[in-house]
Order: sequence, then structure tokens, then C-alpha cells
Amino acid sequence: MERDKIITISVIIILILLAAAFVFSIPKPYDESRLENNTVVRIIDGDTFEYYNSDENKVLKVRLLCVDAPERNEDGYDEAKNYLRSLIMYQEVNLISSITDKDKYGRLLRYVYVNDMGEILFVNRLMLENNYAELMIVSPEKCEEVQ
Repeated sequence: MERDKIITISVIIILILLAAAFVFSIPKPYDESRLENNTVVRIIDGDTFEYYNSDENKVLKVRLLCVDAPERNEDGYDEAKNYLRSLIMYQEVNLISSITDKDKYGRLLRYVYVNDMGEILFVNRLMLENNYAELMIVSPEKCEEVQ
């Protein structure tokens, strides 16, 4: 009887330790302590992403200015999202504002640049030039930078 009690308690302790090890082994999508300012941490779709802003110590959402990529369940959605991911995921981006600071959803509207091994890439223009998105001009913007 005493032996059965010890075995049961041992099994319960082992299960608790295994559960704790599993929970603590789940990786975070990113480690803020290792990120530079303006590092992209999530791609939402072909024209929207999140980046870590170390000045504010939070993740902010950005929409590419003058760019309209397919929405979920539309043709080209996965391709546009994957292309944007290949350009900027976990990269430090330079965000340039224009006339309009935010859209009606509170997302920052920005021109986005990334340094690709010494070459500065203009992400908004690349999305358009490579047919992953269409030009979208919302007044008062002129979008001359991407045309």
C-alpha cells in the first residue's frame, strides 16, 4: 500500500514536471531583448506588418503607403504575404511618413525601406513592380514616390 502511494506521487510529480517543461519550451515569436529598433516581428498580409519599436517598448502595426495587396481568401494573398515576408521579416526597417500618419484602423501609414546586404530596397515599390499589389492612392496622398 505504501509502495503504491509512493509510485502514484512520483508519477504525478513527473507529469507536473513534464507539463512545466513543455509550457516553458514553447518559443516566443521573437525575443524583444535581441531586437533592434524597428525590427519586423510579424507579417499580417501583403501590405501590413508589425514591428518592434524599442523607443516605445511595444509592437506597432504598419500599413504600406500607396499599396493594396490581396486580402485573405483573395487570389494572390499568400503570394503577396510571402513576398513581403521574404523582404522584411526580422529585418530592421526604415519607416518614412508622408502626409497621412495613420489610417482609420490606427495603423501607421509608411514608406518602408530595408537594407539588403548594402542595397537599400524600397519595399512599397517592390510590391507594386513585382505585381504582388496594386497602387492605391487615398487623398490627400499623391504616391509619387512609388509611381
